[in-house]
Parts: sequence; C-alpha cells; structure tokens
Amino acid sequence: VRNPAATRAMVANYHAPESTLEVNLPDYQHLKHPLIEVFTLDSDTCAACTYMLRAAQDAVRQTQEHVDLVEYKFTRPENIARVKKMGVKNLPSIYINGELKFSSIIPSQQELLAAMKESRKEPV
Repeated sequence: VRNPAATRAMVANYHAPESTLEVNLPDYQHLKHPLIEVFTLDSDTCAACTYMLRAAQDAVRQTQEHVDLVEYKFTRPENIARVKKMGVKNLPSIYINGELKFSSIIPSQQELLAAMKESRKEPV
C-alpha cells in the first residue's frame, strides 16, 4: 500500500457481514473410522496446503485400516463457517478425530502415522 493513511480511512468503518451458515460437526466421540480433517487455504493454489494434504493422503495410503480423510478449503463459505466453529487458528492444519495435531507445519510420515495411531481407539 503506497498510502497507508488513505487505506486506513477507506476501511475505517467497514464491518464484515456475519455468516448465517450453520455447519454440523461430526460426533468425534462416536466415529466409525478415524477422521483426518485437513484445513487449507486451497490445496490447488497454495504450495504449503498441497504438501499438508499430500502428507495426509500418503499416511492414509500407508495404513491398512479404513480412515476417512476430508479437505476443507477456506475458499468455500461453508468451510469458513466450519473453521470458525472449530476455532482453527492457522492454515494449513491437520485435525485427527477433532483434535488439532499439526498447525502450519507439515509433519513427516512418521510423525503423522504416530499421531494417527495415538488417536485411534483400537491398535493399528
């Protein structure tokens, strides 16, 4: 911004509209299968987000168990509502069974597999 004072004046009275979208979070205590949720800006355009999603996909492929994996891109209004409801602070992030495991740091396969094993109710 070449003129910070003018920019501040331009947005001084701006108020973001409240979202009316309702999202339902899974019942994390009663999941049939482990759930990995990857929150990204957009894995199609953000390199760090691509790496985070790929790490989760690779870890899921390495397990011999059924694991549900979903990406929530911040480019969709319903995902923005989900981010707010869950209290996601940083993108990209990985949540396993509703618990933050990795935030803005892409885990190694060993770290991610260990976090998945730790989050499972049954042994891997």
